Amino acid sequence: MAFSIGILAELPLRLGRVVKRALGFGLALLMATCLPVLAADVASVWGGARGTVVLKSDGTVWTWGANFGGKLGIGLNPAATNRVLAPVEVHGPGNVGFFNQVSAIMGGEVHNVAVRSDGTVWAWGANMTTIGLLGNGTTNDASVPTQVSGLHDVVALGGRDYHTLAVESNGTVWGWGWNSTGALGNGTTNATLVPVQVVGLTNPAVVSAGYHFSIALMPDGTVYQWGLGRVIGSSYTPQKISGFSNVVAISAGWDHALALKSNGTVWAWGKNDFGCLGDGTANNSTVPVQAVGLSNMVAVSGGDLHSSALGADGTIWKWGKNDVGELGNGTTNSAANPVPSRILTDSYGAGFSNVVRMAARDYHNIAVKADGSVWQWGANDQGQCGDGTTIDRWRPVNVSGLGPRVPLPLGLQPSLQQGQVDMTWQSATGEFFTVQYTTNLLDGFVGTLPTNILATPPTNTFTLPVMGDRCFFRLKF
Repeated sequence: MAFSIGILAELPLRLGRVVKRALGFGLALLMATCLPVLAADVASVWGGARGTVVLKSDGTVWTWGANFGGKLGIGLNPAATNRVLAPVEVHGPGNVGFFNQVSAIMGGEVHNVAVRSDGTVWAWGANMTTIGLLGNGTTNDASVPTQVSGLHDVVALGGRDYHTLAVESNGTVWGWGWNSTGALGNGTTNATLVPVQVVGLTNPAVVSAGYHFSIALMPDGTVYQWGLGRVIGSSYTPQKISGFSNVVAISAGWDHALALKSNGTVWAWGKNDFGCLGDGTANNSTVPVQAVGLSNMVAVSGGDLHSSALGADGTIWKWGKNDVGELGNGTTNSAANPVPSRILTDSYGAGFSNVVRMAARDYHNIAVKADGSVWQWGANDQGQCGDGTTIDRWRPVNVSGLGPRVPLPLGLQPSLQQGQVDMTWQSATGEFFTVQYTTNLLDGFVGTLPTNILATPPTNTFTLPVMGDRCFFRLKF
């Protein structure tokens, strides 16, 4: 089985005369201290149509749910061509190894996008004829990451549905994908298969994309928008929202947009059939209106006709559509739900709080708790909630394989062999495993040591070479 169980140990090498005397060694490659480290955390969460994608702190990317056009990024695996019900690791370009060195991700409707630490942009999934979702100059689908053309110094991503935005370090903004409504902001509605520059906009703090429109948050707290749809009027280039300021965060939903102000209040505008603006009505609005009853919020996220806000106390507040449990309150209905309400409990009856990161995407939701566990709720027909089932979840459930952080069971100590260490761990069964290593987590686990080794329970011990002054190890089964 090719999934990581997340076991990670760090080996920092520090030399000192006291340590060397105690160990009886004086060589530069000896281990002096061994610090226990936790497994790689989920650093970013996204989701598209019936799918979810997360970025881990070790620079790897994991997906689950529907595999439209290869959006899971796992290659043409016959056993997983339709959907996967629990997290799998995205494969590397050319279907070689695993995708690594990733610093940012974005989940689209039928594709996913990532920025690597070198500033290049990569995409995979359905490309859609004449739309060019992957931005690589073709209309071919890709089941593993392929490089987006012409972008080499990207520092931020924004996107959703059928187009993507990217900000380069020089402040320029670029877009690719669907442009029939001017959502790419280049002054036209012409189709393009490669990124084009958004005109009249530089150095945005955040960019975000909805169905047929785009928005940008500027460093001075103002917001610009462009495109066409039920959110704004027709504009093929960025236009400033008049009289709207002090904004610190934005998020575009399907046909509505959300903004968080510096005073902790939440504002929204656009289509409001199901009450996703949160102002207590079902009336559409082309100007921002305040969501009722919310204060001291720290993040917002727009889904498909539903909305989320994260409180400073770690609680999540939901409003809008609830036909498949999007609101996480244990019920469903087909009515508008225009007043924000807090998610009180999870699927197991425990209180739901301590959330530090969340996203409302498509018709499902994602949240990461302070302990590192990942939770989801809402539509689950393609396994997008990652709990191993296809049952819609009306309250938050824990994603399989992404549980709370726990102290890691890998033990490291100096080996009697020069320049090596002994690693030990406990197992209950004899499973085959591989040891991987890296000297820099941003580079991913590119090195492989023992391969396809059979565990010998209850205690496994093997000797590893030390490749530098700081090493990280993990096991894969």
